[in-house]
Parts: sequence; structure tokens; C-alpha cells
Amino acid sequence: MNIEVEIKVKIDNFEEIKEKVSKIGKLIKSIKQIDDYYVPEHRDFFARKPHPVEWLRIRTNPDKVVWEYTKSINQREDGDYDYAEEYETEISNKSELEKILGFLDFKKSVTIEKYREYWMCDDIEVALDNVTGLGYFIEAEAKGDFKDEKEAKKACIDFLEGLGIKDVENKQIKMGYPQIYLESKKN
Repeated sequence: MNIEVEIKVKIDNFEEIKEKVSKIGKLIKSIKQIDDYYVPEHRDFFARKPHPVEWLRIRTNPDKVVWEYTKSINQREDGDYDYAEEYETEISNKSELEKILGFLDFKKSVTIEKYREYWMCDDIEVALDNVTGLGYFIEAEAKGDFKDEKEAKKACIDFLEGLGIKDVENKQIKMGYPQIYLESKKN
């Protein structure tokens, strides 16, 4: 099982946070990503409240295209989730996959474009995101050898608070960018 533990927070002080990250981490790469999210006709992943627990996307990076499925796990008593299983594979022909998805009654639900910087800060991978139409975000993902998911989550929270982001547990955004985008269009 591929367990992903990450914490995402919206930030208003992007340059200040980036400067702090640059002092303690190493820039891995800076890229533009385009994420196309798909849903099957018979089951709209985005209809689940408070937010989806499944994602199916084609991520276009400058150097490769990746097909990903993510499913939230570890449901809490309040109905929310802390962790996700993530599976991905590189694809060589995006347009052919899109045709196959169409034949299988999958439809493109939303496209998210973002400019992302990946930084490595010890055992935390940091993504600094400028998401078109949504603003700036930071994601801290546990990449080290942690005892369990709770320890990994605490490491992410401690890292973000160390950057001066206060009250991370309450500011944490559980929704993905497509859900945030779709919610913003309702208002």
C-alpha cells in the first residue's frame, strides 16, 4: 500500500514562506503542471460531501504524463479522512488514454493549472503552489522513515508551524484543488 501523508494550507505571504523554505531546504524542481480530473458517468467523485474521497487524474508535467488514482483511507468518527492510498503510472500517449476514458463513460470534470516548486527539507517534501484562479498554497508531505501515519502527520504540522504558519491543524485544507475550484464557482 502506498500511504501518503500531507498537509496543505492556503498562504497569503508566499514570498516570505518561500524565503524561509529556501534557507532550510533544497529546490528540487520548478514546473508547470496541468491536472485533468475525470469522473465516471455513474459515480461523480466530486458529489461526495464534505469532499471527495477518490481522485482520478491525468497529470501533465514538462517531462512526463502520469495517470493517478488516489483514495482516502482511515475514516475518522467525524467522517473525515487523514491519509490516502495513491497509485500512479506513467503513460506514453495521453490522447489515446483520453479516448479510452471517453469510451468507458468517463468525463473530464475539471482542469487545474498550477506552477509548483518542489523543495526537500530533510524528511519533508514541500510543494509551493501558485494555482491559477485560486492563489497560493503550501503542501508538506512526509517522505522520511516515520513510525506511523500519526508521527508523519505531526512532522508535517511541526514543519509548517516552524515556518510561522499558525494553527495549522485548523487551517489545514482537506479538499483538493479541483474541489476548491468547483466550490469557488458556486459563489
